[in-house]
Amino acid sequence: MESAPKVVALSFSAQDVDDVRAFFERVAVPVSADFTLADRPFRYRYEQLACGPVGIARADCSVGMRIQVPDLQTSYAVAFADGEIHSRHRGISTSVSNTSAAIYRPVGEVRSHSASGCQSYMVTIEGLALESTLGAFLGRSIAGPVRFGPSLDLTTGPGLSWARLVRAVAIEAGSPDGLGGQPAVLQPLTDAILRGLLLAADHPDRPTLHEPAQACQPGPLGRAVDAIHADPAHPYTLTSLAAVASVGGRALQQGFREQFGVSPMGYLRQVRLARAHDELRSADPSCTGVAAIAHRWGFAHLGRFAGYYRAVYGCPPSVTLHG
Repeated sequence: MESAPKVVALSFSAQDVDDVRAFFERVAVPVSADFTLADRPFRYRYEQLACGPVGIARADCSVGMRIQVPDLQTSYAVAFADGEIHSRHRGISTSVSNTSAAIYRPVGEVRSHSASGCQSYMVTIEGLALESTLGAFLGRSIAGPVRFGPSLDLTTGPGLSWARLVRAVAIEAGSPDGLGGQPAVLQPLTDAILRGLLLAADHPDRPTLHEPAQACQPGPLGRAVDAIHADPAHPYTLTSLAAVASVGGRALQQGFREQFGVSPMGYLRQVRLARAHDELRSADPSCTGVAAIAHRWGFAHLGRFAGYYRAVYGCPPSVTLHG
């Protein structure tokens, strides 16, 4: 079984332009940055949370910025903002805001110009990870890079949901001691960001992803079920479970729905809930709490965990712990 990916948190702030330029040189691909200095204090803050091949960053700058990235090399990137950014990539100009994101493909420079007081969000995804995820989703290999359209509508539907998820994860970048540092919590979220982009953005294979899939056979389904029961605390994702089962993600989803009436991740939640119930019954309430047990079994949101628990066991988890 593959090990959980390493979680890396990075936080930086400065009030000097040269410090920001030096920061870019240390942690990023070669970046050229110019700032529109005005009669206002200069402040810059950058926070990033990376889990495996996916990185989510949030940046604030009190003045206008011009950024030039010579080449994205082998990664994809998606940018949106609370504010206004004008960007150009592969000869196409895109307006970046809280209603529209720009999608950058591997190879080709990126130039952007942001207004003062802009808060920007950037999701970067390693190319091989995105392409292999699409192949696993489809149940077949794909040839070459994913040919995304230049922009993503964030005002409705999957695009709106995707941006909300990115914002939620980006908040954790500023709390390195929080749940964002737990692979069991973060990996399913970053995997959802990766797969959500494939479902939300325009590309040639997107219509196929929304078509009904044929359910997988009992053999692959059994391999996924066995893996879940063997180690339910492992930070599984749909992609990693599909790899264990040696079947496409859509086929695995359909197989679970036909056999168990839930998605693979819903089934995993049920198993984790049962393990948490067993631990609550045997734990010493003077030594451990509900939150610690919930987090140990991959439940990031304590309120949702309590709701799931009550629905199955008819009482709050605290009652089981103290009973």
